Amino acid sequence: SFATIVKNEGGFLALFRGSIAATYLWIFYSAFQFSAYGHTKAWFESHDDPVRPHPTVVAFLSGGTAGLCATVATYPFDICRTTFAAGGITSGSVQSSFADPSVTNFRPPKSLREFAVSLYRRKGIKAFYAGCSPASIQIIPYMGLNFAIYDALTSGDRAVGMSAYAGTISGSVSKIIVYPIDTVKKRLQAQAVFGPIGDIYYGMFDCFKKILQHEGIGGFYRGLVPSVLKTGIATGLSFSLYRGTKNALEHFHDDYVDNVDDR
Repeated sequence: SFATIVKNEGGFLALFRGSIAATYLWIFYSAFQFSAYGHTKAWFESHDDPVRPHPTVVAFLSGGTAGLCATVATYPFDICRTTFAAGGITSGSVQSSFADPSVTNFRPPKSLREFAVSLYRRKGIKAFYAGCSPASIQIIPYMGLNFAIYDALTSGDRAVGMSAYAGTISGSVSKIIVYPIDTVKKRLQAQAVFGPIGDIYYGMFDCFKKILQHEGIGGFYRGLVPSVLKTGIATGLSFSLYRGTKNALEHFHDDYVDNVDDR
């Protein structure tokens, strides 16, 4: 809980552990995502494809493709965010990936550079993509549903407020649907960085099976409420800022063209 983290993990600032890595992740992820989405959607709309008359299907396919490209491109930042955010809960319980193997108290890295150098030295480049398989499987339906629901709710409405509303709904609904796969991804990430905590997972399917056997269906939905709240707010803001920026740039472009034509 918020109170426990503030009390036991270093005060109010502990709530923002990993925020730098998360900021880098979202900046680059959003850039890749919206760029890939625009190009993929334009490709579907310019070709005589069976899905072309169905804008929601086009949005789903374009969103899934964009999400996959952005996830693979920015995945090391996701690993870094998980490492910093989990620093408080892993102290004293697992072997550190950033210290001598005989030391059991975990000391989270102090910088992105320390994280990258230490993880590479201990486990190689493969560790930066731990859990990438479930992440890739998760992101296709997640971002596909995200953009499809957003497209269905906005129906061409270019208002920033509508984008915020539609983005919040689409982000929350899609997150709930794919959350079990997200749990598997985070378990594999944590194991790669911190070492085994309880069960040892030998890949995505083994992780899924052991969570189901030992924790039941509820094990896949731990942390659902804060995750959905965060995702809903973040997605609403992302879509509204994207729509507002795009509206402003298109307005600026139209004014510039009109001025050139008048000369």
